[in-house]
Amino acid sequence: MNSALGIEETARHLISEETPLQTVMEESQRLTARHFSSQQNNSHTETNGKHWRMQLYAPIYVSSFCVNQCLYCGFRAPHSIQRKHLSVEETVGESQYLLQRGFKSQLIVAGESPKVSSAYLAEIMRRLRSMQVVPSIEVAPASVEQYAEIVAGGCRGITLFQETFDRTLYAKYHPAGPKSDYEWRVRALERAAEAGMPRIGYGVLLGLAEPRRELIAMMEHAAKLTAKYPDRIFAFSLPRIHEGPNGFAIPYQVSDELFVRMYCALRIIFPKAELVLSTRETPELRNQLASLCITQISAESSTEPGGYAINASQNSCAAKQSDDNFHGQFLVADCRSAQEIADWLTQYGHDVRW
Repeated sequence: MNSALGIEETARHLISEETPLQTVMEESQRLTARHFSSQQNNSHTETNGKHWRMQLYAPIYVSSFCVNQCLYCGFRAPHSIQRKHLSVEETVGESQYLLQRGFKSQLIVAGESPKVSSAYLAEIMRRLRSMQVVPSIEVAPASVEQYAEIVAGGCRGITLFQETFDRTLYAKYHPAGPKSDYEWRVRALERAAEAGMPRIGYGVLLGLAEPRRELIAMMEHAAKLTAKYPDRIFAFSLPRIHEGPNGFAIPYQVSDELFVRMYCALRIIFPKAELVLSTRETPELRNQLASLCITQISAESSTEPGGYAINASQNSCAAKQSDDNFHGQFLVADCRSAQEIADWLTQYGHDVRW
């Protein structure tokens, strides 16, 4: 980032249609190759600077029970869906399935529920670490003490989406439940860092508010935490709503070009941060971003508790999602197998890590 400019001015320049997209993409690609190249790919990076290490990961949804009423979420409390909460042993079973597929990087995801206690999460962390898994969490905000318990269990990272930094819209989208407390959520990542969490993952849910302002607010918030905790790994993700629950209209559509610009802006302003991309997006767009700035990418994801064990006999994720018994949080757009994605990344020149 040009140190003479602030985050807001730099970001607005990068995401402006007046700034050539090719210029932004090339700078993003150059910085990613510079900061994430691996020994295995040194020969590639020296010749064309387009290759780096790429971490594959998979989520494990452990509970669809949720006490919140987020208007945009498939797990919101008023929805009459079949809910499920995995025991520690069932979670271990899901983890073992992913290990057999090659995944060591696994993300534990859950709705906000008393069932998902810090003790429960800490025990999952201990069990997964004993299997040589590198686990992280995407769960409801916790206290410093609760985060410390989870870290002691072996947790290596946290992802927590603020959803929106617009306080007025935040109140609108979260009318009831603990998540309606904006301050508790917005300060959660700092509590996690204070508790010793090694990796801190930021994100906003694109579609809820004006995307440019959201990106800038997230960057400015993250800049303060990166300055306070320079020894931590920081990461960013930009999940985009493509389809909401019945009755929810997406108020802010984000084009593919703006989406690409936003990810590239994150790379340019935070050149050493991990950039994460989920299976919400299409294979074509994921391939494009993987060639520009992404360093962590999910594959073969299930977004319902117990989804790997339940649907292990079904090879088509499209078939799984069309089933009346599917109760995932969102639909997966990239239905390629993990091996297909890994093969594409390897053929491109990336050093794929599992």
